[in-house]
Amino acid sequence: MAATLDIAPLGGLGEIGLNCLALECQDQIVVIDAGLMFPEPTQLGVDLIIPDFSYLIERSEKVLGVILTHGHEDHIGALAFLLKMIKVPVYGTRLTLALAKERLLEYQVKDYDLIEIKAQGRLVLGPFDIEFISVSHSIIDGVALAVNTPVGAIIHTGDFKLDFTAPPENRLDLHKLAEYGEKGVLALLSDSTNAEVPGHSLSENEVGETLTEIFQKAPGRVILACFASSVARLRQVAQAAAKAQRKLLFDGRSMVNNVRLAQELGYLELAPESTVTPLEADSLSDRDLAVVVTGSQGEPLSALSRMAIGEHRQIQARAGDTIIFSARAIPGHERAIGRLVNLFQALGATVVDHRRQKIHASGHGQIDELKLMLNLTRPKFFSPIHGEIRHLSRHAELAREQGWPSENIFQLTNGQKLILNAEGEAYLGEPIPTGRWVVDGSRLGSPHDPVTRGRTHLAEMGLAIVVLVIDPEGPDGDPRLLAPPQTTLLSIHYENEPDLTLEVTQTALLTWALFVRDRFPGPLTLDEEALVAETVRRDVRRLFKAMIARKPKTLIQIVKVGSDAPLDLSPDVASNLEPYPPATFESEANES
Repeated sequence: MAATLDIAPLGGLGEIGLNCLALECQDQIVVIDAGLMFPEPTQLGVDLIIPDFSYLIERSEKVLGVILTHGHEDHIGALAFLLKMIKVPVYGTRLTLALAKERLLEYQVKDYDLIEIKAQGRLVLGPFDIEFISVSHSIIDGVALAVNTPVGAIIHTGDFKLDFTAPPENRLDLHKLAEYGEKGVLALLSDSTNAEVPGHSLSENEVGETLTEIFQKAPGRVILACFASSVARLRQVAQAAAKAQRKLLFDGRSMVNNVRLAQELGYLELAPESTVTPLEADSLSDRDLAVVVTGSQGEPLSALSRMAIGEHRQIQARAGDTIIFSARAIPGHERAIGRLVNLFQALGATVVDHRRQKIHASGHGQIDELKLMLNLTRPKFFSPIHGEIRHLSRHAELAREQGWPSENIFQLTNGQKLILNAEGEAYLGEPIPTGRWVVDGSRLGSPHDPVTRGRTHLAEMGLAIVVLVIDPEGPDGDPRLLAPPQTTLLSIHYENEPDLTLEVTQTALLTWALFVRDRFPGPLTLDEEALVAETVRRDVRRLFKAMIARKPKTLIQIVKVGSDAPLDLSPDVASNLEPYPPATFESEANES
């Protein structure tokens, strides 16, 4: 059988983050990136979201290694979880591996093999001959991959932009890309994040000039928030602070750790006298201090958020401060960031973001740069990667505008295989199972599993708990209630009444009286107990539906004890109860 190359995206297509892609050739697999994404506010209790790695786990003996294009969380954040399931070597540049190692230690992964690669270097793994090409991005040490295979060469750009002012070792290697274009590229897989943004991305040097101006003119403290992994941005901040004669205070766990790593690796130079501790900062005038923190996305536990609400141990935001959001909002975080901006402005602080001044440069190429990548590499086939559907669609449209025929453009989705063969043909293969796992403390689960869905239901509807204490085999052999049902309601509101406890208790009591007495003479079996509990649950939910137009999460618990004094449930007692009329089990059989 002729050789083929299967390209299988496991994440990152149709979303921002979760980047992971598998290349399969001659029954061997190389994985590119293992990223995460952060949960939406509605995903209660979820810490992180990672790709469903089932496809790789089932083929673990075929996986030759994981190659990391750069050190952002949306490309390395799920690595620890993957390595707990399969043991494979991991390849990346020096800073990328240093950041990855921090995450592996954090998640207590002890058995790992990290192997450093360099831009312009090569790596041969089975049928994959991989050359690493330097790129510019918002984090240094990023690479694109030229993957030479028996069917031809493909280019995977990773995240990239064109920045002629970047240090030479971190510039987009246009000559190498053009060289591959001359030799022939079978397929290009290219970053689509900014496919809707016209023009050319801003350079980090322009950001540095703007920051210097703000640092010099600000009358009080400067508090700047950016991504902790943005070493290039931290360089610009350090230079701006030096020119404005401000001392730097770094705050936030990931910020402090990443500054330390960047210094140890030689990527960030800070003179000892240029930084201060929180205690030393207290003795400085506001005009002499710049604070660099995490929290640019409005994360509630970040240093910036705690400063805004007065819960930071050392630093409280106040009037006269200049707050700089030196990052673009990740989709879904706009509301959290807006909340922070309002809090700071209510305190009398001045807030600056990228919409007002040039204080953030995207790490992703805009339309002109995406066109340049297409025309440098001149691939036969093109597939946009990394972005939401609208980004992928626009990138595909750009390729058509540049002359690529529609039949040579493949807008893939997660799980949709693209197959290339030695005859220079490309076609779609059978889809593979993909999805998302949620990280919930120490637990991995599906976003749709009962625990995750149950939290959402509890948050929206509230919780009702009814406990039935029974003697399963009373003096006459029949089951008896030993006390009125015990009802607990949480977050359930009814007009001006504090709760519906009495109504729920009466409904449960009447359901027992009318349903159990005639239907279950003699001791209850386990199946009969379950039937009784389900009937009470459905009658209580019908009560809620009638009175508050809601169906809270309702739990019925049967506790079995022995007693010689069962609750009197004679027909006379039952006839005096007036809750919402109960339904029989059969009539509610189809209720969800």
